Amino acid sequence: MKKENVFEHMEEFEHEEVLFLSDKDTHLRAIIAIHDTTLGPALGGVRIWPYKDEKTVLLEALRLSRSMTYMGAISGADFGGAKAVLWGERQDKNEAYLRAFGRFIHGLGGRFIAYAGLGTDEFDMGQIARETEYVLVTRDENGKVLDSAKLAAYGLYWGMKACNNCLFGIDSLKNKVFAIQGVGEVGSQLVEYLIKEGAHLVITDINYDAIKKIQDNYPEVEAVKPREIYGIKCDFFSPCAISGVITEKTIEKLKCKIIAGSADCMLKDCSVELAEELHKRGILFAPDFAIGGGELVVAAVQSVAMSKSSMFESARRIYNIMGMIFELAKKEKTIPFKAAIKIANERIEKIAKIKRIQRH
Repeated sequence: MKKENVFEHMEEFEHEEVLFLSDKDTHLRAIIAIHDTTLGPALGGVRIWPYKDEKTVLLEALRLSRSMTYMGAISGADFGGAKAVLWGERQDKNEAYLRAFGRFIHGLGGRFIAYAGLGTDEFDMGQIARETEYVLVTRDENGKVLDSAKLAAYGLYWGMKACNNCLFGIDSLKNKVFAIQGVGEVGSQLVEYLIKEGAHLVITDINYDAIKKIQDNYPEVEAVKPREIYGIKCDFFSPCAISGVITEKTIEKLKCKIIAGSADCMLKDCSVELAEELHKRGILFAPDFAIGGGELVVAAVQSVAMSKSSMFESARRIYNIMGMIFELAKKEKTIPFKAAIKIANERIEKIAKIKRIQRH
């Protein structure tokens, strides 16, 4: 990749900093993109994926980190946005690999704070934390680590209720049909919440073991091949894995009424045009950076030790956040995606203005 292209992309997405990291001994190759630190240190998930080339890794990091800025802003958290993308396979992870990455994070002096993302989990964060304090770990009042995926899924679940209310005037998801793409850390937790409410589920995943685990616990859940999930006739299509799954081609296959999931930047290239196309087709699209922010909503209010029940109660605020987005979209006759970006940007601009005041 030509060096000047990196700066062009940074200017396009309005980034503050992009770091390319490499460690020969552990075969670590990673990019950390820091988008905006107006609200505070840049928080970002750590994902690992076998991207086809360096340019794809860079663009993924840039898009996802900008989305994290929006997520932090709309959730009310004092975090900016960033993303760490590890270029490799999940099996590449080991103690040395993760601790090497942790040392790079520590070298940033707190500008970047990591948490678990696609392909990583709380155990991985624990390995990274052996080399740096700059890792977000959610703990209850007793100091016990809480699985962040459960908070994200619970927030998503309540966000879905808000979507259902917006479209059908009722919170209950009983008898609603859900097509869930990806039943990993967040998707599997979401399945549990929806089953308890009496929803009907169709799932898919590239990992057969993940599907089997779900069906062993819930035999009534139907599974389909990954390419078939888009065409399932359903109320909710819920992408909970990789980004960029809503494209010009996949839109043609969709038979859903609502799109709501935990996947980051599920619109290809985070395209506003695709969001508008969904709206034209009568499909309600829940902005992923809003509905997927359950853990950040908890972080926004966790100034003191909180009980487990209080954390989940806080994650329910996603319902109110989504309601605020839908209300603004209706008021300004725009799509929820644009309304959510406006809310996020307005908070960032207001906080930027007050930060000119010196604290003594």
